[in-house]
Amino acid sequence: MGIWKYIKAAFSNRWNLLAVAGGIGFSVLSGRPEVGLPLLAAVELAWLGFVGTHSRFRQFIDIKEHQQLKEDDAKTAETRMRRMLTSLPRGAQRRFELLMSQCEEMRNITKQYQAAHGAEETESMFAEVRVDGLDRLLWLFLKLLYTENSLNRFFETTTIDAIERELRQVNGRIERERSRPENRQRERIMATLEDNRQTCEQRRVNFEQARDSYELVRAEQKRLENKIRSLTETGISKGDPGLLSTEVDAVAGSIRETEKTLSELQFVTGFATFENEAVPEIVTRKVVTG
Repeated sequence: MGIWKYIKAAFSNRWNLLAVAGGIGFSVLSGRPEVGLPLLAAVELAWLGFVGTHSRFRQFIDIKEHQQLKEDDAKTAETRMRRMLTSLPRGAQRRFELLMSQCEEMRNITKQYQAAHGAEETESMFAEVRVDGLDRLLWLFLKLLYTENSLNRFFETTTIDAIERELRQVNGRIERERSRPENRQRERIMATLEDNRQTCEQRRVNFEQARDSYELVRAEQKRLENKIRSLTETGISKGDPGLLSTEVDAVAGSIRETEKTLSELQFVTGFATFENEAVPEIVTRKVVTG
C-alpha cells in the first residue's frame, strides 16, 4: 500500500473527520459553498500530504498496526487452544489443568515474594519470571497431549497391514496392465495406478513416521511435565524471580527439536507449528473447558 496506508489513516482519524464535517457545515451555512468547499479541499489535501509523510505519524501507525496484528494473533491462538483442550479426553484435560494450577501457584508465591521485598504488586512485575516462557512451555505440553490423542485416533483407523495390502494390490494391477498392448486407454490407467501407488507409499511413510514419533511424544510429555513441575517447586522453595527467569528460558530453548517433531506430524494433527507462532495466555488466567 505504501504511502496510501498512512494517508488513509490520517484521513480516517476522528479529529480529521470532525474537522472536515465542520468545514463542510460552515461552508454551507455561510452561503458561499463554491468558495468554502474548494478551500476546505485544498487545506485537507495539504494536511494529508504533510501528516501522511511525516515520519513520527508513520511510526505511530506502524506501531498501532503491529499491536492490532498481535491482538488478532492472540485471539486466534486462544481459540486454537480451547479447541485443542476441549477435544482431549477428560484425563488429559485434568493433567493439563493440574500443571497449569501449579504455575498459577508459582505466580502467586512470586508476587508475595515481591510484595515482601517492597516491590509493587502489579502484573508487570511478574514479567521477571518470564510468564511468556511458562505460557510457551504449557502451550507445547498441550500440543503434545493433543498430538498423542490424534495419533491414537490415527492408529485406530489406519494400520500398516492395510496400507501394505493395498500397495500390493496396486502393484499387482500395474504388472497386469504392463502386459497389455499399448494404447491410449492403457496409458490413462497406468497413470492413475502410478499415482495411487505413490499415494500408498506416502501413506506408509506417514504411518512409519507416526509410529516412530509416538513414543517420542509420550517421552517429551513426561520430560516437559517434570521440567515445569521443577520450575514451580523452585519458585516455592526459593522465591527468586531472577533464578526462575533463567531456568524458564533454558527450558524454552531446549524444546525446539520437539516443536520440529510436532510440525512434521501435521498430517495427523491438522495443526501447523510455526517458528514465531502466537502463544496464548495460559498462566495469567484460568482456562475454562467446555
